[in-house]
Formats: sequence, structure tokens, C-alpha cells
Amino acid sequence: MAPLSILKYAHELLAFFYAGALLAGHWNMLAVRRTTEWKERAVLLELNQRLSLFFSLIPLILLGIVGNLLAAQSGFRMSDTRALQISTALWLILVILGAAIDIPVAGRLAAMARSTSTGPGNDPVGWNGHLGRWRLGNALQLAVFLGILWIMISPWRA
Repeated sequence: MAPLSILKYAHELLAFFYAGALLAGHWNMLAVRRTTEWKERAVLLELNQRLSLFFSLIPLILLGIVGNLLAAQSGFRMSDTRALQISTALWLILVILGAAIDIPVAGRLAAMARSTSTGPGNDPVGWNGHLGRWRLGNALQLAVFLGILWIMISPWRA
């Protein structure tokens, strides 16, 4: 088993990767809404697609695994610690939200922007719906992540 300090560092680093990817995706989407050039939108949305997979979902999965290892090594047991049970359940919700909403919708938006960048400048069919779903998924992920952070920094009660 890895030393406790290495697990703490890995847990914090992965949390920053995940939170950074969420915020970067949000800021990219704000830039997408401000620009009228579809080529620029395509680049930003392709970046969001990569952020969603490589800097959001993968670190999130590793974050949950390392977090549970860290809790176990710190003496917390899943069967006895309610906060650990709740944070693990919320982590699973985050993984589902990322895999079911964030990654597929980011891919669709990037594909729509790529196809429109070579054609007419009108919004593609379904653009606003996909944009709304991505924003909802991102907001839900941020809210659930903040809930997990609150549980982790509040005093633990066995």
C-alpha cells in the first residue's frame, strides 16, 4: 500500500484536475457563446471534448479510487462511516453524469461545430438543445462535487 502522504497528494491533485476541467469547460463554453465564427467554436468545443475525457472523467475515476484507499488507510470503514458512504454514492453519480451527459454531448457539439465551420453560418439543428444539456450536466457535476467537498471538510462522525 502506498504511504499515506502520497495518497493524500494524489487525492488533492486529482481533485484539482477534475475541478479545473469543469471550470475550463465552463469558460470555454462562455467563449463559444461569445464568438460568432464557427471555426473558433469548433476548436473550443474540441478542446472541451478532450477536457471531458482526459482531464475530467479519468481523474474523477481515479479520484474515487484513491479517496477510498485513503479513507481505508486512515482508519475509516465504509460500513461505519456515513460520510464515506454518502461521498462514494455522490462520486458514482458524478461518474454517471460525466459518462452519460458530459462526454457524449461535448462530442456532439464539437461535431456540429466542425460540420458548420465549413458550411453556412446558421446554427445547426439541435444546437441549442445540446448546448443546454451540456450546461445542465456541467452545473450538476459542479453542484455534486461541491457537495462532496462539503462532506469531506465537515467534521467526520463515525
